[in-house]
Amino acid sequence: MQMLPWFTATYATLLSRYLAKKLHHGLLLTGPEGIGKHRLAIGLANALLCKRPGADGPCEQCQSCQLRQAGNHPDFHILESEKQLGVDKIREGIAKLSGTAQMGGNKVLLIPSAGSMTEAAANALLKTLEEPTNNTFLLLITDNINKLMPTILSRSERQLLPLPSVSESLNYLQAKGVEDASEALLAAYGYAPLRVEEALSGDNDFSYRDFSDGIQALLAGDANLQAQTLASKWQDNAQQVALWCQQMAHDDYMQRQQVVDFNRYKTCVEAVKTLQHAGVNKSMVLFGLLKQFQR
Repeated sequence: MQMLPWFTATYATLLSRYLAKKLHHGLLLTGPEGIGKHRLAIGLANALLCKRPGADGPCEQCQSCQLRQAGNHPDFHILESEKQLGVDKIREGIAKLSGTAQMGGNKVLLIPSAGSMTEAAANALLKTLEEPTNNTFLLLITDNINKLMPTILSRSERQLLPLPSVSESLNYLQAKGVEDASEALLAAYGYAPLRVEEALSGDNDFSYRDFSDGIQALLAGDANLQAQTLASKWQDNAQQVALWCQQMAHDDYMQRQQVVDFNRYKTCVEAVKTLQHAGVNKSMVLFGLLKQFQR
């Protein structure tokens, strides 16, 4: 598996520490959503499970690598849940770690959404973090460390993963075929390139491209795409539209320092707050907001 370019240095460091037998058994990968923390964890897990890992990662040739490639490595376990991660699921994972590794190497437990653990689940995991069985590695991932209990944080080694640089993100997106990749597009998704990639993959009915095209038509005074039409069309994505409008107004104000831009920004902030209330007429709120951007 090819490592994401902004994680190559981090991956190399973790790998070299493992080869030198200095890697902590409990790693917590934390950073913004959409930067590829899961891919980094999988890449590291692949190396941990390999019988003959090198400075570049797993050998991809040994029996352990072949089992992992086939998706049925007996010593690799992922704990996932659609909602909260409960104590039974954690105990189930811990039980799989308690015996000897079936392949005679390492055992790896990956928890992609560590922040979703219930308090009981986190407490159940503590003992394993404190006293892991031999050749056991726990890889925890979270977008927000505030969702984790302090005891989990204190017994894990945190790897703080920042957003990639704008140039790294744009190069990645262009290589993926996103020809209109721009800083504005990145900013719309919190500068997280994988969020952009996911939004433009076709699985999402509403993307920043749709928003940008609509706003351009609004600014151009296209009679078919006036504020009322857009408000009705976008009401199911009202919160996102308001946030993007807020970002646009903020950028305009920072550039031009005009009162009209500041007033638009304030209107956007109020609209974002209003849209958080259940039962609000989203189309009406958006109409009032979009009218502010008409020339």
